[in-house]
Amino acid sequence: MPKLADAFLKTTPLLMSVSAAEECRARNDRQSYFAITRDLVHAQFELADMELAQRLWQDVADRNLEVGRILHLLYGCCCHEDDSEMVAVDDSFLQMGID
Repeated sequence: MPKLADAFLKTTPLLMSVSAAEECRARNDRQSYFAITRDLVHAQFELADMELAQRLWQDVADRNLEVGRILHLLYGCCCHEDDSEMVAVDDSFLQMGID
């Protein structure tokens, strides 16, 4: 059994590189922003359910997400289901360097 474990450890990296870990975290972070934005679009614009929208905005606050980034996604996209458009709009916000 130890030989098998040694062979596995020699061929499998134990840790992601720092840049790979940051890229993974950024991708997950972006997906979180896209998901909450889509939920807000549905609650506010499609359902006009202010109670649901208020709970979602509370979730944004509880998770310390950037309100400006979400607003940019809400009002900067024509089609919130289009991942490529969402990425382009999000990239434009991130390039502004607004915290």
